[in-house]
Amino acid sequence: MLNLSATLIAFLSFVAVVLFICVMVYRNADRLEAFLERKFRKKSPRHNDDLK
Repeated sequence: MLNLSATLIAFLSFVAVVLFICVMVYRNADRLEAFLERKFRKKSPRHNDDLK
């Protein structure tokens, strides 16, 4: 039979790790956004003039 206290401890540990990751990403959101803008910046903007 599965030990429910061990299962509860494992689940709460998983939740704590996920929350920790979310908090760290939230705290560093500005730096992450700047990094992603530099990494995925379009080389030349596309113009959709032909769609009119």
